[in-house]
Amino acid sequence: MTDRMLALDHVMVHVPDAEAAGALFERLGFVATPKSGMPGLSNRLLCFPRTDTGAGVCNYVELMQLEDPLRAPPPMPQLLVAMGAVSTVLSVTDAAAVVDRLRGQGLRLGPALDLARDWHLPDGTTITPSFRVAIPEIGQAPVYWNFCQHKTPELYVRPEFTAHANGAQAITRVWATDPDPEAAARHYVAYWGADWDGSDIRLDHGPALRLLTPEALEATLPGSGGSAAPGIKGMTIRVTDAGRAAAIARAAGFTPVETPEGPLIPAPQAAGCFLLYSEGADA
Repeated sequence: MTDRMLALDHVMVHVPDAEAAGALFERLGFVATPKSGMPGLSNRLLCFPRTDTGAGVCNYVELMQLEDPLRAPPPMPQLLVAMGAVSTVLSVTDAAAVVDRLRGQGLRLGPALDLARDWHLPDGTTITPSFRVAIPEIGQAPVYWNFCQHKTPELYVRPEFTAHANGAQAITRVWATDPDPEAAARHYVAYWGADWDGSDIRLDHGPALRLLTPEALEATLPGSGGSAAPGIKGMTIRVTDAGRAAAIARAAGFTPVETPEGPLIPAPQAAGCFLLYSEGADA
């Protein structure tokens, strides 16, 4: 089958300045990739070693800056308005085939676009991750998503990008809110071909998407912060030692919150998207 969704591959976080956002996460003990540019956009990534690169799947956070709305592909200027996490991005087997299938299901989206980014490394070399991406029109999903087909997934797992001082290993869950999580989940079952167990939405690889009402999220993770509007609120990051990751944050001036699920960096301190540290393999 060439039109499969493989994984919730990465999370796009809109930031006002990609360079500065990367520096903020470096203070938390992450490694951020060099800043790279695409038409009208720039970004830095937080890449993790837990991937299925053989299947074309990656696992990372994308810190995305809108630099020129007139050059950015639509509807990115409309998506990149509020700061914080704005999209889950899926990895797929064949982006063009997925576009055709989704259009057949009534989804409105543009063609698959071939893009690349250059990473200029400290040793003077340049590597060029490349991919094919498709971007649905805004307003069709409870929590926005788009998708990409990786052409060079092996570049995202290079040791210099994935050896984080805070022991970060992977995104294992994305947390989002919606007034009616059950109705929202049906959207992802229909368009992603995902499984839903009444709590988590999952594909064959990668992190789960958990949809809660705002009230349920606050009860589960008190003090997570963030806006009351529906959308992506945060991520669970698997780490080797949650206490050590929290200690690195405190030493850098952050104020982790202890929750029943583990230490958490509140959304206002983490570019509008909370980080929940967990040692569980599938937290």
